[in-house]
Amino acid sequence: MRLSVGITHLTPAWKILLEQIAPPCEELNSTIDWSTENYGCIIVSSTVSVSVKEKLKHYLTDGGSLLLETEAAKQILGTNSEPAFVDYIDTTNDSLFSSVASGSVGRKLNLPSKATQLKERHGRYLVEETAVGKGYVIILPGGMIDSILSWGCTRRSFPSHGPLLPSERVAKVSKRTIRDIVNRSLQELFWRRDLPFVSLSPFPDGEDLLFSFRVDTDFASQKAVETLYELCKKHDVPATWFVETGSCQEWVDRYGKMEGHEIGLHCFKHRTFNNYTKNELDMRTGTSILRKNGITPRGYAGPFGEWNTTLAKALEHRGFEYSSEFALDYDNLPFYPFLGERSSFVMQIPIHPISTGTLRNARHSTEEMKNYFEIIMEDHLADRLPLFIYDHPANPDHETLDWLFQTVKDRKIPAMTMGQYADWWKIRTETHWSARLENGRLQLSSSNLGDSVKIEVFQSDGRHTIAEKNSDLELSKTAWRTTEAKTNRQPHISILHRLNRKMIFNDILHTYWKYKL
Repeated sequence: MRLSVGITHLTPAWKILLEQIAPPCEELNSTIDWSTENYGCIIVSSTVSVSVKEKLKHYLTDGGSLLLETEAAKQILGTNSEPAFVDYIDTTNDSLFSSVASGSVGRKLNLPSKATQLKERHGRYLVEETAVGKGYVIILPGGMIDSILSWGCTRRSFPSHGPLLPSERVAKVSKRTIRDIVNRSLQELFWRRDLPFVSLSPFPDGEDLLFSFRVDTDFASQKAVETLYELCKKHDVPATWFVETGSCQEWVDRYGKMEGHEIGLHCFKHRTFNNYTKNELDMRTGTSILRKNGITPRGYAGPFGEWNTTLAKALEHRGFEYSSEFALDYDNLPFYPFLGERSSFVMQIPIHPISTGTLRNARHSTEEMKNYFEIIMEDHLADRLPLFIYDHPANPDHETLDWLFQTVKDRKIPAMTMGQYADWWKIRTETHWSARLENGRLQLSSSNLGDSVKIEVFQSDGRHTIAEKNSDLELSKTAWRTTEAKTNRQPHISILHRLNRKMIFNDILHTYWKYKL
């Protein structure tokens, strides 16, 4: 049978999620029968017509699996729901989603009335799972999927065992959490049918982790830049430098002489505007300075990590291939942001938003900084997320970065620039492939799967393996790896969610510097 995911309509939010998770997937149409042999799971992404409703009910009673939100569940299954404001999602000790990172939502959702999984702040459950005939259904809260399209930001605390919790202004919705919930739901729906779940690896060559170091140069002196560059050279770290060009025009040519590094644009003036013309002019000025010195930037990182649709359209006009703004997303996989009427042409590459400077602001010692990044590394390894760390030349903790780079080298974690990862992610996104299970043999095929793009196979008992394209695996004789249980060394999300004086003070400072620089 085909191990494909069908979807009734590929909405902008579902397009982002399915490109990130990357199972074999297609929109349902009349050319392929909606049978349990053709689809391991079907996503109902919206309310449907009467004829589609009957097809889905027949698929379900025949033993199929459905993933849907409350609106479609009411139409197809007659289930009830009630609206409630969801501050955050608590995955602690959840029987189905305990491997998912807890995260913030901050909006009203429609909760299934018979939900038994995933608690929110006040203890109400968010997700319903139930058997229907021979089939199985997972019902997500209405509005959860579309929440990933939001681009509001707020100050959040991040987990640490230092004196104070570090904080940064980041995306209001924890989009990584939403993606993980969807990924975990799809896995469960396949496993309920005794089927393996297959998807494309998020890392080149099927590696377990990937490292990239981003540098925002923000008013750094040439000496500070040289010091950080030498530290990167010491550990063979190919950094991506986003240059603030306004303060370094007399020596900006130095960036073009960095061997094995990538040079992108941060800004000319350290501001992000809610105005297309002003954003485009700043990009044009900054890009012109770089190009006069032989540098053609492909990537961009917005000042203060801010993002908006006018910035996105200016990035398209200036020909940038990717950007990275943690006010849009952080600690997640790349995606193409939705601009309201279409998807952007410019890829978004999320990073971890806490630097050594932020940790110093939270009164962390060097040892506490090392402990912080060690926990982040473990978290990203367990959740198969790229370890993309950033800092500034003007005020980093060099000892911590020296330790981090050496740890990456010691653990043999591959390192690449953000531009190299963007190039690889484009290949992954454009990959067309299929998977079949026949008599215990997994048959994988692709006409255009690049050699560096691998396929992950997950079993319900925690085993997984990496497979090549156009391979034929006998599952009973496959060399499996066991997924280790995730060790949670982070504070409970209720602690992270508390507002404190330091956060308020940092927001005041943020506003001051935003308009002063």
